[in-house]
Amino acid sequence: MLASLLLAGPGCAPHWSSALLANSEQVARALGDSVELRASFDPASVPDIDPPTRLRPCCAFGQDLRAKLGPVPVPFFEQENILSPREVGPHGYDKGDLKREHNGLLYTCRGGFIDLAHVRDNADRTLYLAMQIARALPGGLTLELPEEGTLRRLRLQALPPGLLAREGRWTTATAIASWVNYQLSIWHEVVTWYGWESIPGISERVSAFSPEDMYSNVLGTNLAAGIITNREARSRDQYDESMEAWIGEALRRLGAVDKAQARAAMAAVDGLWWDSSKRVPDWQLVTRRYVDIDPPLSGWLVARALAQDGDSRVARMCRGQPPPLSLRVPQRIGNIDIAELATVELEFAGWLPKQFPLPAKQGDLVTQAEFAAIVADIRRAGAEQLGPGFDRPGVVKQAGAGPAKR
Repeated sequence: MLASLLLAGPGCAPHWSSALLANSEQVARALGDSVELRASFDPASVPDIDPPTRLRPCCAFGQDLRAKLGPVPVPFFEQENILSPREVGPHGYDKGDLKREHNGLLYTCRGGFIDLAHVRDNADRTLYLAMQIARALPGGLTLELPEEGTLRRLRLQALPPGLLAREGRWTTATAIASWVNYQLSIWHEVVTWYGWESIPGISERVSAFSPEDMYSNVLGTNLAAGIITNREARSRDQYDESMEAWIGEALRRLGAVDKAQARAAMAAVDGLWWDSSKRVPDWQLVTRRYVDIDPPLSGWLVARALAQDGDSRVARMCRGQPPPLSLRVPQRIGNIDIAELATVELEFAGWLPKQFPLPAKQGDLVTQAEFAAIVADIRRAGAEQLGPGFDRPGVVKQAGAGPAKR
């Protein structure tokens, strides 16, 4: 009996071995552990990606838009604008192949209208920033970015001791890149509001702070951040493939509707958010502007904006969907405000705005610290030129009585 017991002891227990290998990064994520265990970091291991230099052409807010050159209508021109989720096509970094990559407006039940060109542009820039920052950390960095209205520059201080070890290189780099990209996305809306033109002679003020822009900017930023932290951007080709997949899944999660439903949603806010009687580039074609810049950001939802005056079809198309999804931008790394580490400098050079609320001579600098004052000026001017409530999605109640104004 003693021999039998010995044979049944731990030394003779069956030895089980799995053929599966655990993904170290996912185990770390499950444990909430961002520390990198590698003893050394090789900057050459970070993909060397050129900065994106080309903005994707897209569209003013609205559908079936007509155009004019000066006071003269352009005959036989109509821009449909609206896409279905099945039409977006593959992604290509820095504009890619526009014969295959399709951009336009989609409607989602949880995030409102989405401008796919803005999603892609902001994702690409976040990728580039993250790679540059990851290569430099924990040291500081001065990064000159392609001119867009002004000279653009990132100044990043060296990290405080221990921050990189606690938070991890890619978590830190991606958070800073997301924050910096968001500041740059605000500045793009600012310069187009004050008259900068990426193509000289073609005003882009019609699209400045358009109802879908800010949410789309953050959506693209967050998608790129997810791809980077999931290690799906080890090369430009891998990033392109990942973006195609992540855009598709993001649209599904946001409740993207088909083209006919999206067109119905756009038609429902004709006369409220846009004016179909006007032609591009008339800047008053878009009558409402999204100028909230403090995250989290929520998309403008058509059914909520119309309230009791709404189109029942729009309410029905989103019935049963989860609640609206607000999007965030990192503001801190650990216990450090990113604004204490990073500064975005905008230097006036060839283009100088008119009626700017701050000094704007050649060589003058603006940083993200001045954005609140600039947006306050935009709110004042917008209310004067587009009317009270131009920065809100819903029907504006007139003081005193009478029907609500759309």
